[in-house]
Amino acid sequence: MLPKLGNITHRWSGQTLDPVDYSAYSGRNPGNEHVYVHTGDSGQGLTHGVAGSLLLSRLIMGEPCPWEWFYDPARVTMSAAKNFIAENITAVKNFAEYIAPGELNSVDELQQGKGAIIREGLRKVAAYRDESGKLHRVSAACTHVGCHLHWNSFEQCWDCPCHGSHFAIDGTPLNAPAVAPLEKLE
Repeated sequence: MLPKLGNITHRWSGQTLDPVDYSAYSGRNPGNEHVYVHTGDSGQGLTHGVAGSLLLSRLIMGEPCPWEWFYDPARVTMSAAKNFIAENITAVKNFAEYIAPGELNSVDELQQGKGAIIREGLRKVAAYRDESGKLHRVSAACTHVGCHLHWNSFEQCWDCPCHGSHFAIDGTPLNAPAVAPLEKLE
């Protein structure tokens, strides 16, 4: 497209993390008197970032803030209950994938540069064959809660649809909440 720029050497991607009520969490960390947090901008970092900086600076200085309740990290709203239930049904559906057959019958069907979930007896394997033909096999269970992983062909990684963790081809965690690597399989 722009030949004078040369070859593409890096790619960037990001995830938008949404609290169940779509409003950022900004304020005192629940259970801590002197720890403050700001997260869950839902892709609205400029707006929530400004609001969060105004809110947190007031709280740290011991001043009242009229919208503190709106961003309170400990808030629980009834209107968010529907979203909370829907999100957790996704996790239940995901666990049902463990009894389904694999996407391919065996690793022999896996093409170079492709990833797929393959059933081997009772276990599911996340398999990827790199461009040189080397096969990479890891557990298809996310190390966060154990949800069934999916291959992300665009970003060339394993994704967890339950809570958003991402793993490299070799099982190294790329995006939390999972922090432990996937089990490597021989």
